[in-house]
This record gives sequence, structure tokens and C-alpha cells, in this order.
Amino acid sequence: MKLPRWLAPGAVAFVLVWLLLLSAGRTAFFKDPGTFWHTTTGELVLKDGFVRSDPYTFTFAGQWWVPYQWLGEVGMALAHRVGGFDAQLLGAVTLIAAVFAWLAARLLRTGLHPMIAGAVVVLALAAAGSHFHVRPHLFTLAAMAAVLNLLVEADVARPKLNRLFWLIPLCSVWTNIHGGVLGGIGTIGIAFACWVLFWKLGRPSPVKSWRDAGKLALVLAGCALATLASPYGTDMPKTWGVIMGAPELREIIIEHRPLDPAAVYAWPVFALALLYLFVLYGTKRTAVRVSWLLPLVWFALTVSRCRHASLFAVVSVVALTAMLKHTRWALWMAARRPDLYQPGSAETRPWWASVWLPAAAVLLALGFQWKDAHVPLIGRGWATHDPAHWPMDVKDTLKEHEPKPGDPRNKLFNAGYIDGGFVIYHAPGYKVFVDDRCELFGGPWLKAFSDAERGPDPAAVLVEWEAKYGPFDFALTRTGTPFDNVLKAKTDVWHAEKVTPTATFYKKK
Repeated sequence: MKLPRWLAPGAVAFVLVWLLLLSAGRTAFFKDPGTFWHTTTGELVLKDGFVRSDPYTFTFAGQWWVPYQWLGEVGMALAHRVGGFDAQLLGAVTLIAAVFAWLAARLLRTGLHPMIAGAVVVLALAAAGSHFHVRPHLFTLAAMAAVLNLLVEADVARPKLNRLFWLIPLCSVWTNIHGGVLGGIGTIGIAFACWVLFWKLGRPSPVKSWRDAGKLALVLAGCALATLASPYGTDMPKTWGVIMGAPELREIIIEHRPLDPAAVYAWPVFALALLYLFVLYGTKRTAVRVSWLLPLVWFALTVSRCRHASLFAVVSVVALTAMLKHTRWALWMAARRPDLYQPGSAETRPWWASVWLPAAAVLLALGFQWKDAHVPLIGRGWATHDPAHWPMDVKDTLKEHEPKPGDPRNKLFNAGYIDGGFVIYHAPGYKVFVDDRCELFGGPWLKAFSDAERGPDPAAVLVEWEAKYGPFDFALTRTGTPFDNVLKAKTDVWHAEKVTPTATFYKKK
């Protein structure tokens, strides 16, 4: 079916992906504790300015900590003010849908049949989907797509290297939203170095002279200096270094673990990798461009840490769209299956044909949320938190006993680090024992905490921690876990205020 000139295929792709993600992400996008404390931190920055010490725990209270995702957190807080978690879900889904609709439009512009382009986009969505959470890291997905687009556009016969200077302001904004900017700068650095190498080896490269190489050096230096363009200056790279220098995270945090080939989430990643390698294999060796090889770097990083799967998904599709017309597979399809591939067949449409429908859909959803209209998918009350994943059933009791400001009896021992963020958001009067801010606690401390409950004597561990960090006033445990059993047995010390199948809330007598 041919679309009218006023409606671009990318706009249709956006709405389809948008609706799919709104449906699938209703609870799935809210299974990361960062959503809670990122929102609270954004409000804290808006209220008190730039935080430089831990405000949430009694174990690390007052110690050095900077919210290195502060700009993204402020954005989350502002969205929350407009429509709560519904507006946050809307923002996350809109960003993801925009990226994948753009990828769909790129695939269609190559001349591929819409069914093939759609299948590739669905595969890329499946490969990236395990890391879709309402958190600032989603900006990295869009930023990495922009980086790869600039690189593949520069990696042509008549390059316009001056466009690469746009990478500097991009990195400046990216620095303040998410530490994934390091991955972007690393990708840029690899591409630039290999361009110079390809030039000297006589291979295809946008670098034609040492003057071009000098431009690349200026761009890379500007991107590196952009990491200091924040209110926290050198504390930003320092924070990233703490996280990157903590190998223990690979053992205790799922998204930092190596890719598990046996896990269902990994199958579309490998399928996309095979598709990419198949297309790459079809290119002439003498025509291969550096930017076409960058997905290999991100696949290796994904195998090392599964959190990179979403970035591999977008860079691989961008590379596919750039190299497809240079493959023997494209020549074969153009000659024998023009119904599947017709290069140059994409119709040119005005820019607004890609914008008006997505903009109308998003504004309609925002209007419903602003007016507190309960409409499925796009209205208020759609976003929910899975009660099997979060201690929702004890939230009322948690709030009932929440300490008032200035009350010294505010120390809450939470037996799981993911519940720290839950308490920080829902009952900020407590000071929690731990949360998932790796840059604050450090890998060794979090590893010791994670191992303690599985150790031979969790009761002795609790005694040791109370001696070190001060007596606990409250406790939030997952029902039936070793720490829960210890507290349940100490009826002379602890009273279970509420017991649910998911969690138990205790108050010290």
C-alpha cells in the first residue's frame, strides 16, 4: 500500500513501535531501582542545587557522591511533575520509538521492501529490549545512533568532515545525562584512528591529507574536553572511573554480567549479529569502510557486558543501511527480486510528513495525562509497578511509620539493594542501608553485601553491621530470605508490622 505524500513511512513506524512499547513497557520498563532514586535526585537538584555528598543512606551519609546523570534526572523529575510515572513511561517510549522509526526510515530508503525493513527493526528491538528501563541511559541509545550516523555519512567518497564538529556539542550534553558518553568518545576515537590508518594503507577513507587528520584530532580533543563541561568538572570522569574499575559488578548486577548464550534475551542479539556478518561478508574486501566495522567492537563489548546489547543493536542497523548497496546480495536482489529490493525507489517527502503524526500522538498522550484522564496506553494510571517485583504491599505501612524530618530513629536496614531506591522515592524520611549506586558503595562493598546473606551466619553479619553503622530502627526484607528469618526469630527485638508474600516490614521494639 502506497502512503500519501503527507505521511512518511517513518511516522507510521514510529506510531507502531510507540504503541507496542507502551503496551509491553507498562510494568517491564519499571523493574530497575534507578527509576525511583533518579526521580528523587532530580527533584533534589531542582530544589537544592548540585549535590556533592550522599543524602540517602546512613552507611555512607555525607561521603563524596555526585549525581553524574543529573541532567537526565532533572528531566525525569520534570516529567514526573507533569504526569507521574505515566509521563516518564511516555518519555522513554517516545525516545526509543523515535530511534527505531529513524532506523526503519533508513532501511526503507535503501530500497528494501517494508516487510524486510520491518523484520530487521523488530529483530533490533528484540535485541535491545532487555535494557529498556525508565532511566537516563536511554539517551545513550539515541546519542550512539547519532554518532554512527555522522561517522557513516563522513565515511563516503566525498566526505564532509566539518560535520563531525557537531560531535562536540553532542558530547557536552551527553556528559551531563549519562556516562555512556565514554562509549561514544571511544567509538569516535577508534573510527578516527582507523581512518588515518586506512588512508596510509591506501584503503577507502575520508582522510585524504594530514590536514584532514588534524581536523579529526581537533574533533576528538573537543569531545574529550566536553566531559569536563558540567557543574561537577573532573568529578564526572572520577565517578565513571569508579564504576568502570569495579569488576565485582559483573558478578552481582545482571546488566553488568557477560552475555549468556543460553538466555532467551541473548538469542535476538546473536541473530542480529549473524545478519550483520552476513551482509558484511557480501561486501568487496577492497570496499570495506571503517564505520561498517564498528558494530564488531560493540558486539565484543556486548559479549563482555550484556548491558551493551541495545547499543550494538542500533549501531549494527546503521551500518547495515550504509553498506547494503555495496554488497553482492543487493546486486542479486536488484536483478532477480526487485519486489524485495529496488534501490532509488524511495519517494522523497517533506520533512513534516515524518513529524506531524508522532507529534500529535505524543501531545495527545500528554494532554490526557495532564488532565488526569484514565485512557488505556496513553492516559493516567497506565504505568504500574509489578507487586511481585517490588514491595508494593508494604508501602502503606512503610509510609505510616516514616520518620519525621530530624527524627534520629530513621535507620532502615533493607536486605536487598534494589529496595533502597524504592524506599528513597516512596518514603524519603528513612535513611537506607544500601541502594544500587555503584559509584558510591564501590564494587568490593557491594560484593560483600551481596555475599553476606548467602553466608554461613547472616545473624552474625547483622550484629557486625549494627556495631559498625549504628543500631537499625527499621528493616525491610524479602519474605523467607535468610535475613528475614533472622529478624523473624528475634521476637524480643523486632516486631513484624506487616508481612506479605513479597516483603516484610519490621520495627524495632
